[in-house]
Amino acid sequence: MSALAVPAPLWRRLIASIYDGLLLVGLWMVTLLLSLPLNKLLGLAPGNMLTRAMLFLVGLGFFAWFWTRGGQTLGMRAWRLQVRREQGELLRLPIAAVRYTAMMIWWGVVLTPAAVRMIDRVPRLAELVPNADIVGAVAVIVVAMALIAQRLDGRRRLPHDWIAGSEVVQLPDNPFPAEKKRRNARLPKNQG
Repeated sequence: MSALAVPAPLWRRLIASIYDGLLLVGLWMVTLLLSLPLNKLLGLAPGNMLTRAMLFLVGLGFFAWFWTRGGQTLGMRAWRLQVRREQGELLRLPIAAVRYTAMMIWWGVVLTPAAVRMIDRVPRLAELVPNADIVGAVAVIVVAMALIAQRLDGRRRLPHDWIAGSEVVQLPDNPFPAEKKRRNARLPKNQG
């Protein structure tokens, strides 16, 4: 990590994740709508492996596109965050794919306790997952341990960062304020 790079605080990462999550859900909804005629044409049941693969690839494409071109998704750009390799360079496609896969697994673990609470409310689901409380408790312990490790890590990395060898840094507010003033002075005033 360079001297100018500051590890991104967890709260900024979470807020940027909410932004990006909303965008991803929108892309997934469009993907599901497009997969309906394809499933009907191929005679596949809803929730088949082809649809799941399409959803995974759409998410991978979304994140890999942004991470390999500037290191910022739209949510990260709004909160001045950047994902990059530990040496400071941008992610390449294989690393972005590893990071995305690990990130999706991480979010699955993080959301497991909430899913367990929903399972307990639906008797049919509770029968399918008899040890849901134990699974939820293990997920809480894993998340707590990862957050403690993240807090102790100098780069504030989460599990998907450790696996991919990446880090998320907070970019400065305006690294070149004098340049911004010169640029704004050259822009023509709108006389509308």
